[in-house]
Amino acid sequence: MRKKLLNIFNKSPEKLFRQKDIIHRMKVKQHEIGAVKILLNELVKSGEIARIKGNRYTLPRERNQFEGRLTVTQKGFGFVITDDDSEDIFIGRRSMADAIHGDQVCVKLQGRPSPQGLKGRIQKVLERGSNSFIGVTYKYTGKLFMSISPVNPGRGIRLIKAKKDLGEGQIVKARVKDWGSPTGPIIAELETVIGNAEDPVNDMKMILNKYDYLQEFPQKVMNEVKNFSQKSIDKEIPNRRDLRKWTSFTIDPVDAKDFDDAISIKRNRNGYDLGVHIADVSHFVEQNTFIDGEAIQRSTSVYFTEGVVHMLPEALSANLCSLKPNVDRLAVSAIMKMDKDFNITETEILPTVINSKARFTYQDVQDIVEGKNHKFKDDILILKRLAKRLFKNRSDAGSIDFDIPEPIFEMGDKGIPHEIRPSERMESHRIVEECMLLANRVVAAEMPKKLPKKYPFVYRVHADPDQKDVVRFTDLLKILRLGIQIPKGELAPNDIKNVLKHVEDSPYRSLIENVALRTMSKAEYSMKNQGHFGLAFEHYTHFTSPIRRYPDLMVHRMIKMVCNQSIQQQGEWKERMLKSIQISNEVELKALSAEREYIKLKQLRWLNERIGETFEGRISGVVNFGIFVELQSSLAEGLIHIDTMEDDDYTYDEDRYCLRGRKTRHEYRMGDKVKLKVIAVLFEKQRANFALENQ
Repeated sequence: MRKKLLNIFNKSPEKLFRQKDIIHRMKVKQHEIGAVKILLNELVKSGEIARIKGNRYTLPRERNQFEGRLTVTQKGFGFVITDDDSEDIFIGRRSMADAIHGDQVCVKLQGRPSPQGLKGRIQKVLERGSNSFIGVTYKYTGKLFMSISPVNPGRGIRLIKAKKDLGEGQIVKARVKDWGSPTGPIIAELETVIGNAEDPVNDMKMILNKYDYLQEFPQKVMNEVKNFSQKSIDKEIPNRRDLRKWTSFTIDPVDAKDFDDAISIKRNRNGYDLGVHIADVSHFVEQNTFIDGEAIQRSTSVYFTEGVVHMLPEALSANLCSLKPNVDRLAVSAIMKMDKDFNITETEILPTVINSKARFTYQDVQDIVEGKNHKFKDDILILKRLAKRLFKNRSDAGSIDFDIPEPIFEMGDKGIPHEIRPSERMESHRIVEECMLLANRVVAAEMPKKLPKKYPFVYRVHADPDQKDVVRFTDLLKILRLGIQIPKGELAPNDIKNVLKHVEDSPYRSLIENVALRTMSKAEYSMKNQGHFGLAFEHYTHFTSPIRRYPDLMVHRMIKMVCNQSIQQQGEWKERMLKSIQISNEVELKALSAEREYIKLKQLRWLNERIGETFEGRISGVVNFGIFVELQSSLAEGLIHIDTMEDDDYTYDEDRYCLRGRKTRHEYRMGDKVKLKVIAVLFEKQRANFALENQ
């Protein structure tokens, strides 16, 4: 048995195996499973195999070396998050070598593993996180330096080739010329002066430069766009299923400029026909054109309150592709025949032409739901009933519904929000969400069946949670003694949903929701259908937003291949799909970081206008040096440092996510409400400092 088990690892030396994978591969009988588990523990103790993060097993690393991404804290120490999901490795200040925050590094372990975790020393930098920086100028020993966020390297970044009159406090972009030494500064050559860091008008410019976003498109792309007009649409109409007489309409935010989805619902003899009609971007963006090349590199639109970085030029996104009211527009439609109980009996997915009969805002539809008269009121009320049924069905199946508000900014003239409020989720939002989820699900289930066997398709997948994170989550539930049955072993979506439902009225609701969210992995695009854990869907893709997401455009092209019987050569298509998925996954994370950084910056601008004011908030994070609090009114966040909590001597309890007073035993836990005062805003650290008011 020992030889058979080790052979599994030797055949795949880089692979990580879960216990159940090993048992499955060994093809042992039920009564032998216990012996395999004992043998695994023996091999770990002898060092022949290694157990790593998430209760997974692999062969030991040579010379205890790992590769990963370095994350540095404001205090100067850091952690290497390893590529293979091993335990994070602590890196002390003196063990950094010349690496800085964001670098891909090779790290060697030091000493034996301790209860505090792994420690290491960086051997070398494998790849720099970036070769250019965006930062703010300052002077030191008469020379010009720049400070970058979120973590400035302790050795500093010195600017060269800057004009003598360039002063402090300017946002600049510079390119590295010399990475220096572990103790000597990085040398960077000035490229661009963006503007004054204290002027909020420059916030978006700074984010665009930092993330290398361009709002304008290359001329060769714009030249191609000029070839399209309304005549291009009119010419294509005879080749389509004509749905222009159907009552379809769009439902979007009040400030939306591009409309990529429309809905229609009509009664038939046995029930209803639901139509989800999506802008046919693929008609205008053909493969191997300049427009397509630019779209695949951008992969997604990025949204800021003060502007958008579009995936497609606005002549397409806001005009010819957009499902504007009362004009003929090309679409790809998912038409679902349903019985009277909204069960799907038949589906069609095909290119169409529609003519939207109305442009609703979410509030418009909400007003109709609440009783306002409108000529399409019957349609809206049917959709309300449909959405309620769809939500119940997926909820019963275990679909998890995190209702986490986002900050909405009302901007002033000078780039400072005069109001920040949480987004509101109405029944009208639910109507659109449920129809889009259903269309994505139907397309993911039906289209691969119509493609040749093993033909590449793009799925939106969400993997099961990592076992270590699951254990952390279930341990927390045990500690809190919530009177709920604790799930054993691997979590199913229904387990998390039931826990969240149980704590809806609990003071621990915020804590449980946050930890549950962290327990779950991130959704991504993949050619391998692994299902969607969070939604509890066996099949899922992104089909409904091709104006702003490139994978949706790929799905539309595959639908056209099937409908037109024009299947592309499999190898060529697979290569294209791999490139699209890789770029889309990377760009999605980048866009998320940029949008979050912009939101944080605007929230800090808002807080900076309110120094000394008192607010109510909820504890959103607990660390060994204090508590993070999110304001209820604006969702802005700040730190109450442990040094300012003078009523007691507080210590950090990691297992209970709290700070506890030694004398009073009073606890500050995630989710607790507190009253606080805004003390300071530190833009260079992207942080606000709060202090507790008398409770």
